Amino acid sequence: MIRAVVFDIDDTLVDFSGATGRGLLAHLATTRAVRPTDAEQYLALWRHLEQIHFTAYLRGECTFTEQRRRRAREFCATAGFPLGPEESETDAWVARYLEHCDEAFTLFPDVLPALDTLRHAQVRLAAMSNSDRAYQHRKLTALGIRDRLEALVCCDDVDGVAKPDPRIFHAVCDRLGLAPAETVYVGDRLDSDARAAIAAGLTGVWLDRTGDGQADVPTITTLDQLVRLLPARTVRKGS
Repeated sequence: MIRAVVFDIDDTLVDFSGATGRGLLAHLATTRAVRPTDAEQYLALWRHLEQIHFTAYLRGECTFTEQRRRRAREFCATAGFPLGPEESETDAWVARYLEHCDEAFTLFPDVLPALDTLRHAQVRLAAMSNSDRAYQHRKLTALGIRDRLEALVCCDDVDGVAKPDPRIFHAVCDRLGLAPAETVYVGDRLDSDARAAIAAGLTGVWLDRTGDGQADVPTITTLDQLVRLLPARTVRKGS
């Protein structure tokens, strides 16, 4: 019997890619004119460096803050407006970028209705992320859904263990006091979310918002489809 649904956060509940792209361009526009062709190149470079440096953080090679610094320094140097050697200058650049991102973050339109439907069905709700706990807590609070989630588990809660490692999936189950078999995990990445959850003993669901993919795992294109995947007797433990 399924008793809880755990959500990935970025690009599952929160339009992270859209917001960070808008945030980056808004930040750059405060100091220089950004032509459409420049914008495409800047975004492609930023996404590339985000993957490199965030992966280094997940491997334990640097802190969450340091991966941001490294990304900012390399981005600015490659784009032709290098930052100075002072760490304070890099931190100020990152802080201004994050301010623009904070203004751009939004929930996907299907999030609140899905959370309401699941809560009405007495399904317990939680979130799990490979990102930094303080950052995700602040983001979810600002968007008004942190108090709807019984638990939030991030990789810095479990000594840097990150998806697809089964230990982080087991950590969120332990936080809820449930077995993996009683828990669904929903995320936008096929391998590190859905397949990794299944390998850890949970029910993994791939949220394929583009609808372009094909997979041998339970797949939805919007969160409102999630309820139809759950067994009819999905209830809160003890109810």
